[in-house]
Amino acid sequence: MAGLVGRLAYIQVEMRPALLAWSERRQCSEVPLPGRRGAILDRRGRVLAGSHDAPMVYADPRAIEDRSAAARDLGMVLGMPAEEVSRLLSRPTSPGFVVIRRGVPAHEAREVESLKIPGVGVANQPTRTYPMGPVAAHVIGFVGSDGGGLEGIERSLDKVLRGRDGKRVVYRDTKRRAVFQQPDSYESPEDGKHVVLTLDSAMQEVLETEIRGAVERFKAESGLGLLMCPQTGAILALACYPTYNPVEAGKVAADLRRNRVLTDPVEPGSIFKPFVMAGAFEHNLARPSETIFCHNGLYATGKRRLHDHHPYGHLTVEQILTKSSNIGMAILGQRLGNARMHETLSKFGFGRRTGIDLPGEGLGLFMPLKAWNSFTTTSVPMGHEMALTPIQLATGFAVLVNGGRLVRPYVVSAIADLDGQVIEDRRPEVDPPQVISAETAATMHELLVKTVNEGTGRPSQLAKWQVMGKTGTAQIPRFGGRGYEPNAYLGSFMAAAPASDPAVVALVMIRKPDRRIAYYGGAVAAPTVKVVLEQVLAYMGAPPDKGETAQSRLALSTPEAFRASD
Repeated sequence: MAGLVGRLAYIQVEMRPALLAWSERRQCSEVPLPGRRGAILDRRGRVLAGSHDAPMVYADPRAIEDRSAAARDLGMVLGMPAEEVSRLLSRPTSPGFVVIRRGVPAHEAREVESLKIPGVGVANQPTRTYPMGPVAAHVIGFVGSDGGGLEGIERSLDKVLRGRDGKRVVYRDTKRRAVFQQPDSYESPEDGKHVVLTLDSAMQEVLETEIRGAVERFKAESGLGLLMCPQTGAILALACYPTYNPVEAGKVAADLRRNRVLTDPVEPGSIFKPFVMAGAFEHNLARPSETIFCHNGLYATGKRRLHDHHPYGHLTVEQILTKSSNIGMAILGQRLGNARMHETLSKFGFGRRTGIDLPGEGLGLFMPLKAWNSFTTTSVPMGHEMALTPIQLATGFAVLVNGGRLVRPYVVSAIADLDGQVIEDRRPEVDPPQVISAETAATMHELLVKTVNEGTGRPSQLAKWQVMGKTGTAQIPRFGGRGYEPNAYLGSFMAAAPASDPAVVALVMIRKPDRRIAYYGGAVAAPTVKVVLEQVLAYMGAPPDKGETAQSRLALSTPEAFRASD
């Protein structure tokens, strides 16, 4: 008897704290209060990524009497292996809380509730949605199963978008019914902020539609493009095709999700020629009207023999660009020399990242001056011996368009609160540096207009607006080896309009079109840019600058009415 009394005393005195703690754990449980993730909006406030409430099944493992039975029953309702549910119950993310499954269909949520398993509950949780489907997927990115951003803006601004979850602790009776809430245990959830982009979803849809059409029409491997405001660097649209729906990102190969406008360097070919020609003008080594002998299509220089696609004799410097003469450009490269050419091209931003506010931007390949040789002198003017990303090329082209200033491209315009009020302006504050003279930019501006009116860019001509631009057709280098893939080309076109006061830069690249149909940049990319610009300029309300009177053109001195404001 004495032993029994002693044992009872031990239980009452020594084990009382542990028993009380065990009892409290049995009687109380945490109920999650999820914070809502902020929305991603286009420049006009259209929702590109948002959230809606969907049921979430959660559990307090401490309150579950028979975990094996609970795992079995929950697995049957939710279509999950019992072993997976059991593993989740044994590894709670925080004391007293574990998510079993998010985004549960309403009928399954009702079945879970009908099981009446102590410690298991259903709560509404914000779930990510993409109302426009695949539109701008490579910019927006997507979230993972835990709601965190994995790519694109969803990743780079995850801390801004992500809300903070709250909770409340509920005490239950012996039948697990909630009897009261502990006041000091309540933590209110906090919603995330909204992110406003420079993208315009209407322009984005136009660009995506036309690139997809070109890829299908020319049976190409892929295509990409972008629209940029040359005055500010604001990206108005950015597209890669094939594309994907962010909702199904987990089922899509990583290669398809890659934003190739930022990540994939290309050997540009002839669209690079304007940058070298600008260098010749900048150093007073050429004049547009000057005549250069192009050796009737075959130029031997050192151990190298260069060819043109036509046996050109004498061409003006202007014609070298409009007709895209390789030999003429090589001669300009020799006039410049490696040091001056490298210096000029570096000013356009080649050899470094643009600094765009998206994750994953590549550096490209632009060799240091010490690695250049006599072959480089004549290769670079033709757009060879380098690999640049499309965003680098478009940013460099903006210099020729905007009077010689190097802008930083960007896609995030502002951070806004839940009422839509801007709380942080993300537009670049620093005035872009002048990297070439306004005179050189004006000369190139004139020659790029003539390239569209009289040269290889003719397929991009518009009825109402004057276009300026340059075509390119480049062979695709072998992956990991020397030389080029047979019959594999990149057709590209880089343009701006209206030429009188450019509101938008457009770049389109079509990779590996079927050579039997067409493969030149002027045939596969320029017509695509034409259709894009025609729709975009009309949408922007850009006043026509072609075939108008001098008085009409004078009105273009106030372009704010149609130029992208940021």
